[in-house]
Amino acid sequence: MKLRWTSVAWSVVYLLLLLSLATPLTVVTAFFLIVPGVLLYTTLSFKTFALHVVPVWLICTLIFGPFMLLQAIYFIVPAIVMGHLYKKRASAVRTILSGAGTIMGMFLLVLLISTVFFDFNLATSIEDMINTAMAPLQNMADSPLSAGVAWSPELSTQLSNLTVRLIPFTMVVCALIITTIAHAVVRPTLGSMGHIVPKLPPIRDWRLPRSLIWYYFAALLLQMFGGESVAQGFLGTILLNITPLLQFLFMIQSASLFFFVAYHRKWNPAIPVLLVVAMVFFPPLRIVGILDIAFPLREMLTRPRR
Repeated sequence: MKLRWTSVAWSVVYLLLLLSLATPLTVVTAFFLIVPGVLLYTTLSFKTFALHVVPVWLICTLIFGPFMLLQAIYFIVPAIVMGHLYKKRASAVRTILSGAGTIMGMFLLVLLISTVFFDFNLATSIEDMINTAMAPLQNMADSPLSAGVAWSPELSTQLSNLTVRLIPFTMVVCALIITTIAHAVVRPTLGSMGHIVPKLPPIRDWRLPRSLIWYYFAALLLQMFGGESVAQGFLGTILLNITPLLQFLFMIQSASLFFFVAYHRKWNPAIPVLLVVAMVFFPPLRIVGILDIAFPLREMLTRPRR
């Protein structure tokens, strides 16, 4: 009975999260949308899972139309993938990466279907949204109060092109954030229900592969010596995405080292947290992560002193 009412409660949460997609709250709630699906799929049989999910879809479709159903299906697929891996007791890293990969795969599938069958142009849509958002600035062009903040169609085109080229990086980071948040919520919740699933290793033990250093240096060399033809071509788009992604990973590695040192040196737990916050506002601190990958800093820091 307890499990039944818990499942109903999570179905209600799922309904509220789906309804929030039609509100400005979607900026926040979209990152939690797969959580109810993962919990329901992990704790229920597939038939019972469908009995909980389908009525929610019907209610949302009746209120907002079939487009809401498509959004619900988009988010339920990675939830099923993660729930299936939780049932198999797969490692936390595999579950998170598989969920993130599914989210990106679904995005590409939706983009392909929209482009081929509905003549959807992503670049044009993004440019229209930017023009709409920046229309007040464009209207200030002839105003004495503009003070250099006037907007122009050329700037809209440049920004929309940059946004489109950065979509791969944005999708990777957002997908990882969504699945990591889901794991952070789902794992302890499943534990309270009696479903024990693997957890992530402590952040202080995270180690990224050394090959990332070579990818980063290769990207920097291509950016410095590749010229304008490389910057504007397909290779330039790859560099535009892989460079911030690698920098993001180096920041994670830096955070890992901060917590590692704090653990072994018995520092106050607040110190590594403050260092991570400082790194957000001072990104060059990610050099710590690069050094941690390239050299055996941890062995040097924990080596017994003679």
